[in-house]
Amino acid sequence: MENITRLLFLFAALSAAAAYWRPGLENQPYCAIDNRCCKNREDDCSHRILDTICYCDEFCNRSRTHDDCCPDYEEVCLGIVPPPPLTRQPCRHHNDFYEIGDKRQDNCNTCQCIADENNPNGGRWSCEKDECLMSDEVVNGVSRAGLGWRARNYTQFYGKKLQDGIKFKLGTLPLTAETQRMVPIRYEKDIAYPNNFDSRTRWPQFISPIVDQGWCGSDWAVSIASIASDRFAIQSNGAERMILSPQSLLSCNRRQQKGCEGGHIDVAWNFARNEGLLDEECFPYTANVTRCPFKPRGSLIQDGCRPAVRRRTSRYKVGPPGRLDKEQDIMFDIMESGPVQAVMTVYQDFFHYQDGIYRRSPYGNNRYQGLHSVRIVGWGEDYQGKYWIVANSWGREWGENGYFRIARGDNESGIESFIVTVLADVTEAQRK
Repeated sequence: MENITRLLFLFAALSAAAAYWRPGLENQPYCAIDNRCCKNREDDCSHRILDTICYCDEFCNRSRTHDDCCPDYEEVCLGIVPPPPLTRQPCRHHNDFYEIGDKRQDNCNTCQCIADENNPNGGRWSCEKDECLMSDEVVNGVSRAGLGWRARNYTQFYGKKLQDGIKFKLGTLPLTAETQRMVPIRYEKDIAYPNNFDSRTRWPQFISPIVDQGWCGSDWAVSIASIASDRFAIQSNGAERMILSPQSLLSCNRRQQKGCEGGHIDVAWNFARNEGLLDEECFPYTANVTRCPFKPRGSLIQDGCRPAVRRRTSRYKVGPPGRLDKEQDIMFDIMESGPVQAVMTVYQDFFHYQDGIYRRSPYGNNRYQGLHSVRIVGWGEDYQGKYWIVANSWGREWGENGYFRIARGDNESGIESFIVTVLADVTEAQRK
């Protein structure tokens, strides 16, 4: 009868304890307080737990059918160490471990450690699947193929998405049908062209430096300003030598243009013809679309600019642009008047160019492509073939100190399809 009473009391106490159970209570010391473990049944071999009592004697666990033992009875009195509680294992990447909810970067994609529905004790990675601008597949493929140029991964491009590279490192919008129908200029000069010609050595003080357009789709503005700078210096025989600012076009040529999201070269050349450009000192390039602080068709002095060259008070304007599309016509124009603008198609592998003569490879994701305006400054020829020497606008850390060479004579990447030439509106007394 006494045992029955004890069991009834224990049942009621445990029911009450369950109602008030607090996490962590099972980890408190009971039997371990004085390392007291009793033989048989001893009512005073007990401890209070919430509103009831637990025991540390052998009678508390009779064949596991009646259990009023203290939570630490088995470990302290029987030496049975309980298994560790089941915990969700973190995600792993190389030798690093991550908890549920943690994130990491995998090149341009974000990965998050999430719960694995198929493994209640584990986690798994959930990653974005966007195409990245930099790709080991391209670098390794070009290296194996022996195409005559080398590829590399650039740290300044790492972590960027390919679609962002196409949008913000290029920027030339598709040519209109009317522009594409421009009748090309034909010089038809029957002369001996040199195997090698470089504007940088022909006019060493007149060629403008490499520009980094930043993450702004302004190649159309950068190439036009650079070519206009070169041609003002060359065609004035150095009398009007200055660096013109792409910001003139980026901020002030807004009609029909998209700023850092792209521009039309025909619209931009017409702006340079009608409105004119400002020099870099007056309107520095910022790789952002800013408010245009100048009045339309004003003069440099009216705009608050100090003229960069003597006797020039109007903005720097150019004549109407012309089109070239034949190899020898392009060469003749460069020799006579200076660098020209070219529009080429860029695929993923071009972003990896390090040196050599570029020819498009089959590597990379060719679903993404864009038009890119660049500045051809000369040409050459070596054991690998003929090439153009071209200034890019991605800074001097890219390619061959900011330049690249590309196969000449077979319209590689469309670079000979649409070439723009223009005359600078230099002062008549200073004209070459």
